[in-house]
Amino acid sequence: MRYILKIVVPSVPPYNHEAYGFTEDLIVASRGMPPSPRLIQFYDAITARFPCAAGGAYEDGKLGECPWGDTPLLSGFTGDVAVIAVTARNVEVIPFMLRRAGAYALTVLDQQADKVHRPATFRVVLQSVSNDVITRDLATKLVPLLKRTDDEVLSILSRPQSVLKRRLDHVTAQRFAETLGLIGCRCVVEKELGEGAVLVAPFTPPPIVRPADVAANSMLHEEERSSKVEQPGSWVSKVLSKVSLRAQK
Repeated sequence: MRYILKIVVPSVPPYNHEAYGFTEDLIVASRGMPPSPRLIQFYDAITARFPCAAGGAYEDGKLGECPWGDTPLLSGFTGDVAVIAVTARNVEVIPFMLRRAGAYALTVLDQQADKVHRPATFRVVLQSVSNDVITRDLATKLVPLLKRTDDEVLSILSRPQSVLKRRLDHVTAQRFAETLGLIGCRCVVEKELGEGAVLVAPFTPPPIVRPADVAANSMLHEEERSSKVEQPGSWVSKVLSKVSLRAQK
């Protein structure tokens, strides 16, 4: 059985059905083109663990069965998309591919399982500015890096926890933070929430209710009801006392 995975370099649309159509168009547009540098890096990473059979790596049987359905494997890599058929060792090969794709900020489309594995994105957040740095000079250096105006950069520097860059892969985010550190910005890299993610408040368990507490509360409520509801006997005695007073008059 051929299990097909499509590896895509550019960001795909947010909804799965749109992502599938986008990728099919990209495959058509990429025909005959050499694979992009990032796809070459991905190819090198997966074949370092599971070589392509074209080089004769599996002839002596030491590496087991070749997992790739196409030979040479690189023939499925064109432009910004790769189409890979996995025909053996799915349990170990596919998770490995997903991890490597995430490391290179690539999207993996698995239409058999109706899943789109999007790479995690990160943001660079400003923590503070070094004490020995003049804010105006720092702003001038940041203008070309952030692609903002002088006033916009000064406004960013005046706010704590300002987000300087969004939607970066982890390697790019780390490098950007290191670059900013060289000019006096102390930054941290934070993982961004995925599309449609929601922060959920921590679960608070309900209080434990003991039988003795239930009985005590029941007695208390019964006393309260008794004090509020007038007993029939007391009502009759009041009527009789009124009649007696009228007779005396």
